[in-house]
Amino acid sequence: MYRLGWQVLRGRLGDVLDRGRVRRALWIAAGIAAIALVVLVATELTWDWAGPGPLRPIAAVTFATLGVLAIAYSCFPTAREPRPERGIDDRQVRPDRQLSVRWSVQPYIGRRAQPVAPEDREDVLHDVPLLQQGLVRRLSRLGPLLVGAASGGLAALVSGQVEVFVVLWPFVYLFTLPNMVRQLGTAERARLAALDTATPTPKHRPLWRRHPHGSTVRLPDE
Repeated sequence: MYRLGWQVLRGRLGDVLDRGRVRRALWIAAGIAAIALVVLVATELTWDWAGPGPLRPIAAVTFATLGVLAIAYSCFPTAREPRPERGIDDRQVRPDRQLSVRWSVQPYIGRRAQPVAPEDREDVLHDVPLLQQGLVRRLSRLGPLLVGAASGGLAALVSGQVEVFVVLWPFVYLFTLPNMVRQLGTAERARLAALDTATPTPKHRPLWRRHPHGSTVRLPDE
């Protein structure tokens, strides 16, 4: 599921992210990180905050700079403008906020694969792309933020400024990212299963209903 989810993530990033916004966010974040690097090096040479030895200061400054870069990047919008063009249960849905599906689709996106019933085929094909788009948007925004927080925690840990348990929380939240990738995989598995499911055959309804004992019309002499 993780491999399938990663394929969906790579394939949908181009549809979710705006290239112009991504470039602008990268340039601004790189400028902020460059300023932070100068400040970190200057303060290290002045106050020696990163610890003794030649390697610990380099590692601490590097992790801190990467953390500033990632967090600054996550602060700027990079996704396309959401347009509520599609809906679920007669209501419009913002693609950047849609992280759930209707009740009829939920059994098919669990950990265990289930064959899609013909009557649920259209619901799965409708809801799963919305779910995937919301997950990709969440990953593209939350991923850099958590990576930046984890890098900052590593910088503080290497420098010896804090205890280990203080910087554990970014790594705890970091484990939510693989879970969202797995959700992308299970959703794609359900979508592929729905594509392989035959469409429900329409039920034939007669133009009139025949009485079990024949015609209900009586003749005058009957």
